[in-house]
Amino acid sequence: MSFREVVHRHLLALERCDRDSRLYATPLEIHEGDSSGFAVVHLLYCETPPGEPTLARQSHLTLVFEKQDGEWVRVHDHASAI
Repeated sequence: MSFREVVHRHLLALERCDRDSRLYATPLEIHEGDSSGFAVVHLLYCETPPGEPTLARQSHLTLVFEKQDGEWVRVHDHASAI
């Protein structure tokens, strides 16, 4: 599996939706080296509780990967509110 495919699978796993909330994950940067790579992702969380105003929170998520035994493995992640 290519590095970009691994990143996109991680993003799909992050995104979620239920009755009152939704999490969107949008890649901003994807960089791949021979044995490591990283992705910077914009996260947008929206929640609309019944009878309440919509709550929206944004953050940046950095995912760091290493190639181990020929497979891309996530070794670190960090999120910062924006």
